Amino acid sequence: MIPLFTNEQVRAVDSFASEQLNFPSLLLMENAASSLLKIISEKGFLNSVPTTVGILCGKGNNGGDGFALARKIAFAGHKVIVLHLSDANDFSPDTKKNFELLLSSVPLYKNISVKKITKVQDLKILHSCDIIVDALLGSGATGELQGFLKDVIEKVNLFHCKKIAIDVPTGLNADTGSGETIFKSDLTITLGELKRGLFFGDGYAASGVVEKGSIGLGDKFFAGQIAEDFLIERKDVKSFIPLKEKNLHKYTAGKVFLIAGSKEYGGAAVLTSSAAFKSGAGAVILAIPNSLQKILLQKRPEVVNKFYGDRNTEYLSAASYSSLKEKILWANALALGPGIGRHDETMEFVRLLLKKHPDKKISIDADALYALSKKEYKNFQLKNAVLTPHLGEFAVLIDVERGLVEKDLLFYGKEFVKETKSILVLKGPRTIIFTAEGKAVINPTGNEGLAKFGSGDVLTGMIASFLAQIKNVQRAVVSAVYFHGLAADQLKKEKSAYGFTASEVANQIPFTLKELNNAL
Repeated sequence: MIPLFTNEQVRAVDSFASEQLNFPSLLLMENAASSLLKIISEKGFLNSVPTTVGILCGKGNNGGDGFALARKIAFAGHKVIVLHLSDANDFSPDTKKNFELLLSSVPLYKNISVKKITKVQDLKILHSCDIIVDALLGSGATGELQGFLKDVIEKVNLFHCKKIAIDVPTGLNADTGSGETIFKSDLTITLGELKRGLFFGDGYAASGVVEKGSIGLGDKFFAGQIAEDFLIERKDVKSFIPLKEKNLHKYTAGKVFLIAGSKEYGGAAVLTSSAAFKSGAGAVILAIPNSLQKILLQKRPEVVNKFYGDRNTEYLSAASYSSLKEKILWANALALGPGIGRHDETMEFVRLLLKKHPDKKISIDADALYALSKKEYKNFQLKNAVLTPHLGEFAVLIDVERGLVEKDLLFYGKEFVKETKSILVLKGPRTIIFTAEGKAVINPTGNEGLAKFGSGDVLTGMIASFLAQIKNVQRAVVSAVYFHGLAADQLKKEKSAYGFTASEVANQIPFTLKELNNAL
């Protein structure tokens, strides 16, 4: 897995290099500018000659990177328009030096324009730009943008050209991944090491493609920094999926018991069971009310159905437990929640099951989460549980205002798993898996096409299936989340984000698995 770092960790390495090893900070800035130019060129942003590049520079070292980059872009034959928001006397020492170097180049290179701006109207000069580069704040800023700087970012975001951010888009908190007004970038070149806030929440939406630039220190300088946050790599999940042994039979290939669906939400049962089978489980039994018999037999003939109640039964209740207990004990893993409804009697069933089977591997989703809401989860042992809420459900679960959770997802997620010893799958544009040890694992797959009814039901079925096949709970969850997103990515390429459904995601799973592991 790829380690992700906090601002504090990155600053510690920078300080060590400049203060302990006497690396000139101006040299690090020059190295950064060279790396920035190389990546921008390799990504095809400077294909046409001359390209007109606008660079917005702040007074700190991020602005210094911008001034140095401007000089190098101009030397490469492109037109550069540099706008700064502060007086030169307010620049940091290294930034001021690079500003002076840029000014000294103006007489020799007529393709450089440098100007201080004091009002939003001054930005009109950037309308001729093919690219706008953000070198205003970088990773050190944590508060929300205010005043003129906020107005500048809002205006620049309206410009129809390619945009590049140096280190971190202005307005984004690189630790929390949050921000209200953020520079919207097509490419973010983060310097030194990858910052965690670029990969989830507002950071994921604002950062575009993220590339790692170099300041000339090398990866060994970060060896002493212990990461708590990671990005999943393809090679990780490929090694997690077990090979199908030739002497398997259906009961050794993974036994899954799904408790999903009700009269109102029969489709949830279909999607969950379909995903469980298509993810490799050998024996899938589905608990459904008697009123759904005809629907399920028609849609999923390979699933064994365990009916509860009489023909008028429409949803779970505590009375249903006795008829389902045998299959709960039989299964290697359970899935509980999709489409079961939120009737008081159903919530009683959920709590009863969790009390009776605290050691069972179980994926808890959707309606079942509401049985644990308002901190009710504190009354249960959840060490083998995988909870899969989206942001709104998670806020209700921990009884914290949604806006507060959204501003610091990693903090609240880590606090929850440290308390419960469970695994939390916080679903979103970039789904985050929180391990029982308090680490955050960010999934790089998936797309906006998953924002449809039923996507979560498919994920729940996949998690239960992998829990039944893979002994290590964390590996099972990471694999399910990654493949779920990858299946959606493949469908997006084929049909666009508009054109695929949750059923198609389930149907795509075998092909996704085949691509990563030919043995499957």
